[in-house]
Amino acid sequence: MKLLAATLVGVSCSLLTACGPSEQKRAELAEKRRIECLDTFCEGDVEPLRDKVREVALKINGQWYVGPTEYFARRSGAVFYWPGRQPAYSPGDFPPGVKGRDFYDVAIEVFLRSNNIPPEPRGYKLIELAEANGWIADRRQIKPGLEAIRMKHVQGPDGYYIDHLTYYVATDLKGSDGLPPVAGCNHDQKSYGGGTGFMWQPGIWAGVRMNQRHCVDWPEIYSEVTRVLQLLRRA
Repeated sequence: MKLLAATLVGVSCSLLTACGPSEQKRAELAEKRRIECLDTFCEGDVEPLRDKVREVALKINGQWYVGPTEYFARRSGAVFYWPGRQPAYSPGDFPPGVKGRDFYDVAIEVFLRSNNIPPEPRGYKLIELAEANGWIADRRQIKPGLEAIRMKHVQGPDGYYIDHLTYYVATDLKGSDGLPPVAGCNHDQKSYGGGTGFMWQPGIWAGVRMNQRHCVDWPEIYSEVTRVLQLLRRA
């Protein structure tokens, strides 16, 4: 009986091992978890010391940052209102010009992440590619320091047509890549419709989402986005 019981235990263990994840699958799951934990709070994380009333901790690309709660309360990026530049999470009532308005009409949202970074060419490099290939249908100055570019009905390098957006170029500014920052705006959308992104730090992408109506303020919005991000400090 003892021999039979031991045999059954051994068979059960063998069956469990066979039915469990393979070594390769376990490695894949561990790598997936590691990537997820680069930008999210995970078990065992120890948040940095800070003023917990006024400051919040963010985890991006495996690195801790600390910033003012009034901008970074969502812990994945920042939000401020436009055109007043007010931080979205200030205590008290909504500021003038914001109260009673739809959030997506007035919010400039910044999302920080280390994954799903769009491939090149993007931003002004896409504009340069369009110039070289004769894809530009119209280019005009909206105001000093801002150009608007429309494309012909052609497929871009990602296989999608690029004529549904108007590309706004802040010609007097330089982004993190040393080139003029660009926002793409779909004026057929009532809410959202405007957005862009850029490499804020090595390995960290800053995505920007806004109402397409604000694209005419793109140079000023870009400057405010970078100013707010400078409020983050590494912990």
